[in-house]
Amino acid sequence: MVSHEYRCIFIHIPKCAGTSIENALGHLNDHVGRGGQDHRSIRMFEMPLFSPYVFSSRDNMSEAVRRIKHKYLAVKNPRNKLTVTKEQFDSYFKFAFVRNPWSRAFSWYTNVMQDEAHLQRLNLTRHVSFNEFVRQQSGKGELKPQMFWLKSFDGSIPLNFIGRFENLAEDFQKICEVLRLDPIALPHRGKGSNQDYRDHYDEESKRIIEEVYREEISAFGYSFDG
Repeated sequence: MVSHEYRCIFIHIPKCAGTSIENALGHLNDHVGRGGQDHRSIRMFEMPLFSPYVFSSRDNMSEAVRRIKHKYLAVKNPRNKLTVTKEQFDSYFKFAFVRNPWSRAFSWYTNVMQDEAHLQRLNLTRHVSFNEFVRQQSGKGELKPQMFWLKSFDGSIPLNFIGRFENLAEDFQKICEVLRLDPIALPHRGKGSNQDYRDHYDEESKRIIEEVYREEISAFGYSFDG
């Protein structure tokens, strides 16, 4: 999401408390229902768009095409159309929050199982087990690796700050200080399950997460046991 008021770009990775953060920064003001969140990757904002790096990977080319199409797509929240100039991209405070991938996968599972629209879109039933869900959905859609959202076209991570879901309150207060906001207590928007994700994995699904999300596990020092 872009906030010209606060001069920031927030990269909202699914299931990392992004809805609460967007709500706190006014992105969801006056919006009711689905489709309010902005899940654009950093490549959807990066300026300039066209560079040799765009053609260096399938993900890069896909994001470039998606960015062009996004100009013409109807959106339910007009703020999801906000863009930045090169000067704004370079100068705005850019941040994101990441989460332990084993925890994130379980959180997305519990969300899907409670939402008929998600079940239909993913062609799933409520009877699918968590471990089968991991085998089917890891690395796809909302469960793409978090690096997908964070990396620029040249493979770097051009963010000023990456907070952790596990340290949400403290890290978000750091954001408030940078943006010169009074301390904000994050609302519980999209609150997930209070269950311990570790109780729901078998050895195969644990290994799948380790393999699919190896890069972010290494980059942010995550482990199954947290």
